[in-house]
Amino acid sequence: MRFGLFGSAQAKRGGPDVDSGVGFREFVDYNVEAESLGFCSTFLVEHHFTGFGQISASLNLLTFIAARTTTLRLGTAVLVLPWHNPVLLAEQVATLDLLSQGRVDFGIGMGYRYKEFAGFAMPMEEAEARFDESAGHPGIRFTKRAPAGAGR
Repeated sequence: MRFGLFGSAQAKRGGPDVDSGVGFREFVDYNVEAESLGFCSTFLVEHHFTGFGQISASLNLLTFIAARTTTLRLGTAVLVLPWHNPVLLAEQVATLDLLSQGRVDFGIGMGYRYKEFAGFAMPMEEAEARFDESAGHPGIRFTKRAPAGAGR
């Protein structure tokens, strides 16, 4: 049996005297310690406009974690595909995979929170069509493994 982490960092909130990055650095240290204890992976969520200081730049944080670890698998759970340019996203994920020496597990999703779609001035009703279009882009399909499920 293998064990991994799932979650997110949280920025500290407050005025100009508050170090907003403390929560992110503590999360990185948490992942370094988890690796030393034998955990095999960490999976980060992507959220925007929530008001909770959650991580909106998952790949940036995973890159920092990659630099501080050597064996921990680095997963996205999930990157919301409709909010990203598929070519740029594929390049960013591929770069992280190269820097981490092949430790990336790339998870994508369609999104489900109205407030997040509204924050991007994107109708939530377009999520499925945007997801399907982006998921079909050759840059996103850079793995040799077939996706699970029958699809449509």
